[in-house]
Amino acid sequence: MTDYGNIPTLKWEGSISAKKASAQIHHAEPLILQMPEDFIMGIDAPACGCRVGANAGILLDCNAESSLTALSKANNLPELATLANVAHEAGQVVDIDTDSRRIIIHD
Repeated sequence: MTDYGNIPTLKWEGSISAKKASAQIHHAEPLILQMPEDFIMGIDAPACGCRVGANAGILLDCNAESSLTALSKANNLPELATLANVAHEAGQVVDIDTDSRRIIIHD
């Protein structure tokens, strides 16, 4: 299992969180987005370039642009689509912890 213990966590609270996350991601710094209870985590893993981790609830090394865009559309959160562009430009990838509703953006 991947250790995310040293990565800062940001609780998702809409556009304010998106601005904070964008600044961190723009500087290629890793970040965990803790999403709300009602957040839909399901994406098409193969289409987003993800590989399944040892735990089936974890998707690893997903393409940042396609995975965040898919999550943006599924949850009607355009702010995530903006983060998709920033993460792509910064060369980041995304891990998705569906069980804990976490989006981990890292290099």
